Amino acid sequence: MNVDPDSLTARGLSRYVSDVAATLRVPRHAVHHEVSELSSAYLALHRRSPMFPELDLMLLWDERHGWSVALETAPADGPVVLAYLGGDVLAEADEVHRFVEDVIAGECPGRPDAPVALDSEQIEELVWRLAARAEDGLAA
Repeated sequence: MNVDPDSLTARGLSRYVSDVAATLRVPRHAVHHEVSELSSAYLALHRRSPMFPELDLMLLWDERHGWSVALETAPADGPVVLAYLGGDVLAEADEVHRFVEDVIAGECPGRPDAPVALDSEQIEELVWRLAARAEDGLAA
């Protein structure tokens, strides 16, 4: 998206990620997000999948593909994605919560491969949708 970190869009992303984290009961210290050339979010779940009991899970979001659940591996290694939610990159918090619970239960929800990345028109719409979330928060 490459937007100003002080913009409504950045505040909207913060609000969206905070809403998802609250629904999942992820503490604030375990949440990180950033708006840069590629906006993203990371939520440490501190839970495990029965298929990989030795590794914690993390919930990831990026503007191209939306939400995914991945294994928390060694810091030098990249995350190992177990499943992508697919669909709307700004899925409702309850939908994200069900997705995470299904992954933790050992089910195979979502999709194993990354969804097609958003095109420039969809990215522009995402910018406006995130800004609207920030404006809704200002009105409340």
